[in-house]
Amino acid sequence: MISNVVPLREDSFRLHRQYPSLFFPKDGYVFVVAFGRSGSTLTQHLLNSLPGYFVRGENSNALVHLSRSITAIQSEGNFQQRQEPQRTVISGKRPYFNKMVGTSLDPWYGMEDVDVDEYAMSLFDSFVSKVLCPRGDARVLGFKEIRYHNDPKYFPKFLDIIKTYFPKSRFIFQNRAFDNVVKSSFWKKHEQADVRRKWENFEELTQSYAEGNQDVCYQLRYENYLAGADKLEPLFEFLKEPFDATEVAKLLETKLKH
Repeated sequence: MISNVVPLREDSFRLHRQYPSLFFPKDGYVFVVAFGRSGSTLTQHLLNSLPGYFVRGENSNALVHLSRSITAIQSEGNFQQRQEPQRTVISGKRPYFNKMVGTSLDPWYGMEDVDVDEYAMSLFDSFVSKVLCPRGDARVLGFKEIRYHNDPKYFPKFLDIIKTYFPKSRFIFQNRAFDNVVKSSFWKKHEQADVRRKWENFEELTQSYAEGNQDVCYQLRYENYLAGADKLEPLFEFLKEPFDATEVAKLLETKLKH
């Protein structure tokens, strides 16, 4: 992955000025990555009860399309060849290459001027501003979505891009026991074997990613809610937020009707 975003972040004043929406929340982002009918709306409601949290609902996985355009450029060999240090190496072997790059004789004319990090942060700055639309004194932004795993092969790459460009990003992976998921009205119109396959894929994808990124991932089960407020204390520890069992218990009494 070609990225200089980490050293770019050292110049935080410039980044805050150039991408004010993306760098708006001082305590970063929380993304709820959920399987359908696993209780993610309740998690969304719980997070929004925390002072300074502003967590939106689903957006039809709009973020994945922005991420794919970044991946398309980053992974393109012709783009990589026109960036340093590859450009110098290739020019040393093929002097005509350096003379061609930057001229209209180059079939990839213009790629030499593309800064993929700046492109990515510009896209995500617009996403935060126009899709998440933060308000007030929000210090943590995010959203919940049940479509992250629709493309299993792209799943880890997608989350890597989020982790790279959204400052202080964290993931809550949420699922529910299969026997209860499959009974929901949302999944009843699907073949049970198909739901089982999707459920198992989600379990495998999230567990694998969490194992490699333990510091930014938390695995939550809907059954934790059923076991009572105290079972949610580890979630608050992960978020580094104070835990009030009485207040959480009140929230758990909320009945959802979607």
